[in-house]
Amino acid sequence: MKINLTIPGTPVPAARPRVTRWGTYTPPKYKAYKDGVSKLFQETIDHVVFEEGLPLKMTLKFYRPIQKTGSKKFKSQKANHELLPTIKPDLDNYIKAILDGLNGLAWHDDNQITTINATKDYDDNPRVEIEIEEIK
Repeated sequence: MKINLTIPGTPVPAARPRVTRWGTYTPPKYKAYKDGVSKLFQETIDHVVFEEGLPLKMTLKFYRPIQKTGSKKFKSQKANHELLPTIKPDLDNYIKAILDGLNGLAWHDDNQITTINATKDYDDNPRVEIEIEEIK
């Protein structure tokens, strides 16, 4: 079995919990994104897809928006996928945000994921493309 899901909008990286003298909290922007990923999955798929204990492979493609500033040459290279983003946020933080949003929905626990193939790129249509499949 295989599922595909596209999360529209600019990807948001996982953020570390913030600690204050009044307690610990998750930054609102990250919490809203993670909740949005969960909600979109529930509206699209509506139940846990993969049984507990099944090994899973995940392919993630993160598309960041092309910045408004910069030369026409750089914008063209980014639009043609010739120039890749080597800037922050880190790819692992993007991955963590998706794993957190889908945990308990697409699978029972993210320890089922044994293989991840992830890329980040620029595009005029920012989004995250997700493919999850069972490893036979």
